[in-house]
Amino acid sequence: MGGADGKTHIFRGKTCAEAVSKAKSKLGRDIVVVKRRNVRLETLFSRLTSGKLGGDSLEVELEVAEASRNGKEDAAARPDKPPNPLLRTYAKALEGLEKYNPETRKAMESAAAPFLRLGETATGITGRLDKLQLELEQSRRESADKWEEILSLISLQARGGVPAVSNELLSIHRSLVAKGIDENLAREIVEEVEETGDESPEKLNAELFRAVSRRLPVAAPVLLRETGPTVVAAIGPSGMGKTTTIAKLAIQFGVKDRRRVGLINEDFRRPGAEGQINNLGRMFGLAIATASGPGEMREAVESLAGQELILIDTSGRSPLDGDAIGALTETLRAAGVHETHLVLSSLASDRTLAGLAERFRPAGFDRIIMTKLDESLCRGDILNAMSRLADGLSYVTSSPDYSAPIRAADRAWLAELILGNPGGEGRTGGEYGEAAT
Repeated sequence: MGGADGKTHIFRGKTCAEAVSKAKSKLGRDIVVVKRRNVRLETLFSRLTSGKLGGDSLEVELEVAEASRNGKEDAAARPDKPPNPLLRTYAKALEGLEKYNPETRKAMESAAAPFLRLGETATGITGRLDKLQLELEQSRRESADKWEEILSLISLQARGGVPAVSNELLSIHRSLVAKGIDENLAREIVEEVEETGDESPEKLNAELFRAVSRRLPVAAPVLLRETGPTVVAAIGPSGMGKTTTIAKLAIQFGVKDRRRVGLINEDFRRPGAEGQINNLGRMFGLAIATASGPGEMREAVESLAGQELILIDTSGRSPLDGDAIGALTETLRAAGVHETHLVLSSLASDRTLAGLAERFRPAGFDRIIMTKLDESLCRGDILNAMSRLADGLSYVTSSPDYSAPIRAADRAWLAELILGNPGGEGRTGGEYGEAAT
């Protein structure tokens, strides 16, 4: 195989370097490595441990030929050009060693030659695998829509004895699910729409709008009493937007409606909460009081008896802390609240919102305020959550900016927001919408 005598020789060692060293001792310094492979050597120990501790030992086997007598290597065993970029990188790494030990370069290049050829083959395999992976991914994406359509159809047809639904109804179901609406709830809505029997686009859209609207319980906004102050409290976990909600209500009634409004800060746990309420009072000329516990709360309400509306900003309680929620309940009872609004963020999942409502149920809330609608990426969760709760929405908010108005809950506006109306202004329009009847 290209050696001086046309013959090759086999040398073995525990490492490649050991095998090369043996070859040079036998054939001289000018050798060409034709082939390299790992071999298993069966020993007495390996026979005893076979099937127990791992079996045979490994050694490196080199097939080596002597270089030509004129000092040039066999072209078949070692091509003039590197088989792939790996050899160029390998040779560059040896430049520093060559000046100190010329033999090192030759020995390492000879030992690496089989690996470089193997690397060239592996590169081709890797490229083919990458191409196949891209093709499979494209195929998966193309078939995903078909599978979604099939699953939606199966869900709709799982009612037994129902004729095949139209493409229009199937499209509505898929659209509702894509908006984050629970699949079973989406099926109920489609069934309700289907009962009309008219599948013209205008009729279907109108029925869809009504079906979604009916599943959004709405409660009345804050209603001021004819005599004495109306006491309203906002409760809920931390981070839901209670203070911002109280501020928006204070601006709505105190500034826009020109009512006498007082604020009670019970949020003694969050750093900076007291300063936030005090600044709000100074900016808009609102009466301010602070209370911690039932006794102080009773005194604070009495001190604001001349106001038409008293808003209480409570500190966030953990939904897992039953004692803290119990203490909050006692404080609200001492305040003689007329309305208690549970403040929840639309960023939470419908299961989380339903769970929070159950945890705060002992505090006696009678309405829900949904915040951060402008940040919600899955507004279908609002419909999912409200379908789980018996309590109606009183208000919704969209911006943390105090100047942005708070909106009284409106079925029509919420339905169009959930269904994807770009403006989200609702069919009734206006800042405040219909209350529950």
